[in-house]
Amino acid sequence: MSGLNFCRHVLEEARRNPQRLALDIPLMQGRRCLGAEQCTYGELMQRVSALQLLWQQQGLQPGERVVVIARPSVDLYAVVLSLLASGLVAVFIDTGMGRKKIRMALADARPVAIVSMQVLLRWFWLIPELWSLKRFSIDRTTLGSRSLSKALAAFKGKLASVDSGTWPQLAAPPTGDHCLISFTSGSTGRPKGADRTHASLDAQHAAIRHHWPDADGERDSPCFPVMVLHNLSCGMSSCLPEVDLAAPAQVDAAAVLTRWQQQGVTRISGAPAYFRALCDELLLRKTTLPQITSLVIGGAPVSQLLARDLLQVFPNAYARIAYGSTEAEPIASLLLQDYLHSGEQPGVAGLLVGDIAEDTDVLICNLPANNDALLNESLVNESPVNEHHVRDGRCDVGEEGEILVAGRHVLRGYYHNPQADAENKIPRADGLVWHRTGDTGWLDEQGRLWLSGRVKDAVQLGSQRRLQPLWLEQQLDALAGVQRSALIGYEQQSWLFLCCDEPLENLKSALLALLPAGEWQVARLKYMPVDGRHNSKIDRPLLRQMAAAGRTDMVVTWNKTESTSI
Repeated sequence: MSGLNFCRHVLEEARRNPQRLALDIPLMQGRRCLGAEQCTYGELMQRVSALQLLWQQQGLQPGERVVVIARPSVDLYAVVLSLLASGLVAVFIDTGMGRKKIRMALADARPVAIVSMQVLLRWFWLIPELWSLKRFSIDRTTLGSRSLSKALAAFKGKLASVDSGTWPQLAAPPTGDHCLISFTSGSTGRPKGADRTHASLDAQHAAIRHHWPDADGERDSPCFPVMVLHNLSCGMSSCLPEVDLAAPAQVDAAAVLTRWQQQGVTRISGAPAYFRALCDELLLRKTTLPQITSLVIGGAPVSQLLARDLLQVFPNAYARIAYGSTEAEPIASLLLQDYLHSGEQPGVAGLLVGDIAEDTDVLICNLPANNDALLNESLVNESPVNEHHVRDGRCDVGEEGEILVAGRHVLRGYYHNPQADAENKIPRADGLVWHRTGDTGWLDEQGRLWLSGRVKDAVQLGSQRRLQPLWLEQQLDALAGVQRSALIGYEQQSWLFLCCDEPLENLKSALLALLPAGEWQVARLKYMPVDGRHNSKIDRPLLRQMAAAGRTDMVVTWNKTESTSI
């Protein structure tokens, strides 16, 4: 499929069903819903055609990059599709990473234009990298930027009709095949720009469709905005949930459920914190939602309790856990029922994430530990870690190591960031790469993938043993009175952070029964810090900072002298 424009999938679906609902998007201002907007596939193609004319008038050339920062809306998706169809490259930047890293991302991307919201564009003069760009406001007019709606009004008479065959023209992908670049903040150094190409989006679309089949006429409500591109490529209707997607855990569950019922939604997806809130609302009502026939949960570990509750409140759903990352989506998946059965296996310290996705290679490997030294050597030599290290470090069935993944849908590099490439990508002889997920786990005798933790999250226990905390945290979280737990290592100390209803002394016996032998610093928190993206993953770097600064309500030291099997 190399050399083909990804937007051809959407165009084909629009020609088949121009009157079908494409997008139904609530207009959110934080947690407030200001209304909703809808468009059919034909109407969406009208907007894309108009935007293509605008980019041509503005002199934008295939291969040039355009920054897009806006809340989900019909215009946002029309902008993205028009850029891709025109051979331009859409660049997304996480605004939560701070001004310094935003400037780094802009310097790396070297865009020629930006499409954003008035609330951000009015401060463009504070960021020198924006001064020379063509600036378009997607919502309201602001000083120093052009209104997108007013610019499009000039092309109103030139637009194709809904039933016309003269819809968007698809440009061949530019040199490098760049399509979508997403900059996110790394823990250190420059932001990483995940570099999606037209070919990788094609492969990802095929892989998702194989692992999560769709039926004609389905209506999906994804909590992951990028999934809308997949839905449009399948001819599905996307009815986004009534939630601030920047904070999906802070959800008005009643409003979301009402909207699903009104819009006839049949498919849903989201992160654990989001689904926890929805389950709690349905359990409180003592009711279920049988209209949902398909469900995917991902983005963070899923507790056994949440898995059971999902099956109870969505009794007709083909419910699956999806494991993947920005650079490799999907990697594996499994049914919630199989996940629950895996938790019944004694002595298995890990989370089952399931069968490997189609056309995906997964390998468990123990690579050289002194990666910093290898990276320094790579300044003179070639790749710091290569296929020789992969071959020598390959793990046997059941042996724990780092999870590596390869496939046509796995992103081969980061945009203009050789340091990030050296740290995360291992070139293969077939032209693909092994992507280092940073996760640890193993493959069982059935070829299923198990997850045990993160390479950087291992807690050192004495001089001989390293503990991956993920499975133990799930056991601790299941204790009565414990809301959330986290284990970290800091300066040769083992720390247990707890959000709990009970005083620590009341929980001490139950906690020590699960903890390994050694000295533990136990801290009680009012809330567990989590990531800003899904509000589900524990923010362990922040916990290490809290351990260093002593920013906790209570810290006690517990000693356990006898090891307990976990």
